[in-house]
Amino acid sequence: MKYLLRNVNLLEVERGEIIKTDILMENGVFARIEPDIKPAEIEDVCEAAERVCKASEPEGRAEASAGGAASKGGTLEAQKVQEIFCDGLFALPGLIDAHSHVELSMLSSASFAEALLQKGTTAAVLDAHDAVNVLGVRGAAYLMKEMAHTPLTPVWMASPCVPSAPGYEDCFGQIELADIRTMIEEYGMYGIAEAMDFHRVIEREASLAAILAYARKKGLFIDGHAPCVRGEALDDYIAAGVRTDHESVTVEEMLEKYEKGMYVIVRRGSLQEPASAKELLEKVGETERVLLSTDGCITVQDMLAHGHMNYALAQLVAEGVEPMRAVRMATLYPAKAYGLSHMGSVAVGKKADLLLVKDLRDFEAVSVYVDGMPLWPAYEREAFPEEVIHSLHHRVFVKQDMEIAVPEGAKEVQAVVLAIVDGTLETRKEEKILRSEADKLCLPADILYCAVADRYRKEGSVGTGLVCGAGAFRGAVAGSIAQDTQNLIGLGSDGEDICLAMNEVLKRQGGVAFVQDGEVKAFLALPVMGILSQKPAADFAEEVQNLNLLLREAGMTLSNPLLTLSLQIPLAVIPELAITNRGLLDVAQNRFIPVCRPV
Repeated sequence: MKYLLRNVNLLEVERGEIIKTDILMENGVFARIEPDIKPAEIEDVCEAAERVCKASEPEGRAEASAGGAASKGGTLEAQKVQEIFCDGLFALPGLIDAHSHVELSMLSSASFAEALLQKGTTAAVLDAHDAVNVLGVRGAAYLMKEMAHTPLTPVWMASPCVPSAPGYEDCFGQIELADIRTMIEEYGMYGIAEAMDFHRVIEREASLAAILAYARKKGLFIDGHAPCVRGEALDDYIAAGVRTDHESVTVEEMLEKYEKGMYVIVRRGSLQEPASAKELLEKVGETERVLLSTDGCITVQDMLAHGHMNYALAQLVAEGVEPMRAVRMATLYPAKAYGLSHMGSVAVGKKADLLLVKDLRDFEAVSVYVDGMPLWPAYEREAFPEEVIHSLHHRVFVKQDMEIAVPEGAKEVQAVVLAIVDGTLETRKEEKILRSEADKLCLPADILYCAVADRYRKEGSVGTGLVCGAGAFRGAVAGSIAQDTQNLIGLGSDGEDICLAMNEVLKRQGGVAFVQDGEVKAFLALPVMGILSQKPAADFAEEVQNLNLLLREAGMTLSNPLLTLSLQIPLAVIPELAITNRGLLDVAQNRFIPVCRPV
């Protein structure tokens, strides 16, 4: 089947112009792009190809894809050329996420791809480090295998920092050079994913240095992750071969990295970001080295309500970035950076990935075409083996596992509390005087207990700490989703409830449990590696919404409770504090600190 888009406003990103034209898509590519294409000029589709099209076309596919653009001339089966009238609509190249993670969505690869494609994201640079934390390189292979059932174009990057902070957290096992060679040479990955343990990079730690030396020798693209790294430390980081960064917290930091030759990746999604994209772009001028990504930090609810990369575009434009420039950051420029020479613009001979939108403000997707065809409604799921669906191995927890050591006989203690900055990835270090009775803490309503456990070993270690900023929450929530290791994490007002919630996650082999007064109130199943669901995004989002409502009724005030549980509290590579399975970590000082000490 050939599709002819009529009278569309095409964003010609190569030249930076908007032109009114027709677009013919045929055999997976853009075949002609010019005004007023005559149907008689278009070569007929051969009868055999038409029979194949009829046999494979799901009912209603074209009608669903048109979504507001008017089609003409009867059913798909009766047409050799399907004309779509697009007056007033804008055509954009398929959007490219310059850095993301399937696993942060908590959806399996097929569910993830379905959600992105419907919003116009047709390619993504993907780091599978969460799956690698769970099952080593086999975890990445499982994500890749299911993704291959979908038409989303993945640029897979081999994860070099698993765990993200060796010595400070534990996962399935540490990635070494042999694992990287497997991912590059056997799995066919494009380059090296974010070198997030910047301390090890800068200090030239032997195992990570060997990985980066291998990458440089092979000419591989190396992604970075270096929040607040500047000056000579940044010089050393770049000298290791790192090409990008997506973690800058100020425009000045972004500008320094850009001026030293790095690609700066602007992140937009469900989080509040501290640095202005408009200000950065005004300072650097037109450039191919500023890209746009979600970093996977966008909830399924936001994807469904607002979009994916089109939502990121809308945020940039709302900040004052000119629309054409924003679109280039999400199409042409990431395509050039990551070797997608057949994508990134609407041009004759390129892969026919395209989305139609009503305006260049909200970028709401009206319809999406991939390989010149409307989207299928769903894609095949993998039937995963036992190691994927039975990946939690810790013994049953007891209440004592959740306890925080208090100086013997102390009536008061000086406590270090991890303070959540809601809606961001930031945490702050706060010190509070707390009462103690019988060597047990007496917590005010707005301070909660937290425990993180190594899920991979029967006698895996358990780290504990205190958290504030989540509200006067009563009960406990636990999940097998603690980044980046995907360890078990529990947060709550009562140690017994935390223990029960974590045991429920163990029993069900992955998910998120809410417990109150000794009773399991809700459970969100994540059966794939204990971190992913294969349900359609809309069904999964409804389950998450129901869980969030229960948590709010119990006093939790966080805007995205699961994002905080997964990313903010346990993340050992973003300042200031983290709680890992080994204890309370001062990220900036790169050392563990006691939760309580004598006043």
